[in-house]
Amino acid sequence: MKKYLLPRLQDILFIGIFSAAILLGPRMLNMDGDLPRHLAMGHYVLQNGLPPTMDVFSHTNSGTPFAPHEWLAGLIFYSLYTLFGINGIVILAATILAATFTLVYAYGVTQTGIRLPVFFLTVFGAAVSSLHWIVRPHLFSMLFLAIWLVLTERLRKGEKIALWLFPALMLIWVNMHGEFIAGFLVLGAYLAGWGWDFFIEKTEIPTQQGIRLGLATGLSFLVSLVNPVGIRIWTTILGYVKNSYLIAHTNETNPPDFLQPKFLVLLALLVFSIFLLAIQKERSATGQAFLLVGFSAMSLMSARNVHLYGVVAPFVLASTLKGGINFPPLKRIETLFETIESQLKGVIWPVVILLLFSISLAFGPQGKQNRFDPAFYPVEAVNWLKANPQRGNMFNHFDWGGYLIFNLWPEKRVFIDSQTDVYGENFTRKYEQVITLKQNWQEILASNDVRWAIIPPGWPLVEALHKAGWQEVYRDQTAVIYRR
Repeated sequence: MKKYLLPRLQDILFIGIFSAAILLGPRMLNMDGDLPRHLAMGHYVLQNGLPPTMDVFSHTNSGTPFAPHEWLAGLIFYSLYTLFGINGIVILAATILAATFTLVYAYGVTQTGIRLPVFFLTVFGAAVSSLHWIVRPHLFSMLFLAIWLVLTERLRKGEKIALWLFPALMLIWVNMHGEFIAGFLVLGAYLAGWGWDFFIEKTEIPTQQGIRLGLATGLSFLVSLVNPVGIRIWTTILGYVKNSYLIAHTNETNPPDFLQPKFLVLLALLVFSIFLLAIQKERSATGQAFLLVGFSAMSLMSARNVHLYGVVAPFVLASTLKGGINFPPLKRIETLFETIESQLKGVIWPVVILLLFSISLAFGPQGKQNRFDPAFYPVEAVNWLKANPQRGNMFNHFDWGGYLIFNLWPEKRVFIDSQTDVYGENFTRKYEQVITLKQNWQEILASNDVRWAIIPPGWPLVEALHKAGWQEVYRDQTAVIYRR
């Protein structure tokens, strides 16, 4: 019985990351305004059976083609929300994060036979990714990326692996989140590595390896078209990435600012990766080199990519540790862990911790912390609007669009929400023109027949509306509502 009760290092890792995510639940729920929008999408899918392919949530963009590349995640989130409340979503997020890094660790140990250094690397990667721990569909992408890395590495090594696993996973991923493209970046890196070895270095490497990587890529691409809008899902995502205005005007898509203390953990891992690569005794696989370089560059170009880098870096860097532990005390500790863990099965502790936290969130005082924070979302203002519905079209704060949709749609449609890929550059510029009171801002409101506005009380727009003759009908510390 002891072999099932005593935890292994991977069980401790799972418990640690799961517990950290649970404790960070209130922060992860309120770092941006996207979660309510995903809940609204899930509600729509559950009611109508299919996700919308035209915008149905705004009065300014109604009928415009829409790529619902996160509809499946929204459905899962909303289903959990209806069954277990917002705590159910937090538990799911914590489980996904813990499973992601436990998989990275377990595969690293399998490949190197080393535990403590791989454990340290994995925790390092989790710490970096925590910069972008938000309850959003990209958490699913982190888990799928970890699985995809293992599958692709096994394919590179010539292990027997069914190619159908790639398109099967892609079928879910492409309907879950737009970062399904990361799977193609991984395959592209390994294909580039194979091409480099085969054509440039003339290494004796099996042609079959390149063929299988190519087949996995081709089959996955074909399956990626199995989504509500087909090829348009690619053009929508790539079009957004290429739009410098939209990228520059979204905080998380800007490069990380290393003058901010929170980004020092990313800088530390980037520096540490250079150190490990410099001292390693064996050369890394070329595909892994392309992989690490690519995702390192992505993390430097956009802070939004740090969660992907946090998964890729420990996965690749674990191989640099193989055969490189010559410090006698560390060797003795590794031997001790290997001896002990060879007799353990674990499993029970992660399950027990998951259940205990779930019960605590459901019935304990900690569960009260997991909510939409009235200091961030216009919670009280929306409650007032439900009791005092306003006639006509609204103007709203960008970050509140999802919350307003979730609570007031279909009776009320928003002016804008956080999906800038849907609204596009031209309309986003108009929104910015209004909130910065630039020339013709009143004409923009008039042309969209805006009758009332819900915005933060500290905005200059509040005073401008008052001077323009609008009437204040509601105010609290988070939101103010003005009516024409």
